[in-house]
Amino acid sequence: MNSVKWFIRILLMFFLSHFSFAADTITLDHFIQDNNDEVIVSAGNIFALGFFSPATSTTNRYVGIWYYQIPVKTVIWVANRDNPINDASGILRIDARGNLALFQGNQTLPVWSTNISTAGSGNSFAQILDSGNLVLLQNDTGKELLWQSFGHPTNTWLSHMKIGFNLRTGLNQSYTSWKSPDDPGVGNYTFRMNPGVSPQMVLYKGSVPVWRSGTWTGKMWSGIPEMAQNFLFNDTFVDTDDELSFSSDTISASLITRYVTNETGVTQRILWNNASQSWSISYTAPNEQCDFYGHCGPNGCSLKWKRNSCEKTI
Repeated sequence: MNSVKWFIRILLMFFLSHFSFAADTITLDHFIQDNNDEVIVSAGNIFALGFFSPATSTTNRYVGIWYYQIPVKTVIWVANRDNPINDASGILRIDARGNLALFQGNQTLPVWSTNISTAGSGNSFAQILDSGNLVLLQNDTGKELLWQSFGHPTNTWLSHMKIGFNLRTGLNQSYTSWKSPDDPGVGNYTFRMNPGVSPQMVLYKGSVPVWRSGTWTGKMWSGIPEMAQNFLFNDTFVDTDDELSFSSDTISASLITRYVTNETGVTQRILWNNASQSWSISYTAPNEQCDFYGHCGPNGCSLKWKRNSCEKTI
């Protein structure tokens, strides 16, 4: 009798530990299915990963990350943005190669995958973090980072994310608008870092520059005078042989904010207002006619845009 109780106790402990481990993770044994409305949620209940349909769309299904406790459904990252599933048969799981992969029904080829080569694939797992980063880790090598969504952003730039280049790997972290509120596919506008003698952040429509930040002064971008009165963010510019990047992290974890490059052709800093339970826009670029690239005016530039020339007056 004691042996039976011991076995039941061990079995219960196993299931409880498995449940706890799986709350924010996808493993070989724990996957999520669209038809069960399953999600995984970060440890602090900040972000969720699961299936969704954007705005008025009722058939196209995507895997995305959104704020878990904010009542307004706000998606900050999309996996299969150009390859929607048209029913609720989607399954997100770890595949035989150790990649996080999205499958439709019983199909053998994935709709989307992290698509990296891994060793010891049986021990890899995916985890959603409180930062909003989805990571693929290798458990038998001390939880080595294999892949992260922060390295493959869509239209949203969060704290602890970067815009720029890993000059060793060639990874370019840029932000591309959705096609429309109903379609998270790659849109017309891209916000990225331009390398060179005087790096700048530039908003493009296709290959045409729409707006630029100006050069880095050591404390701020010369074309964004609002940064001179910044008391909420820790801004970091890195220009080394290995990395060219910029990040803007919140000083307080209670401040919920995001940058979005949207389908209307602007990039915006947006803050969550707890009192009104809504998002409010704190900064927009371009904001007025003089902000547009190539526009003539007292604060604009009438010359052809080049690095090291035609700096915006502030």
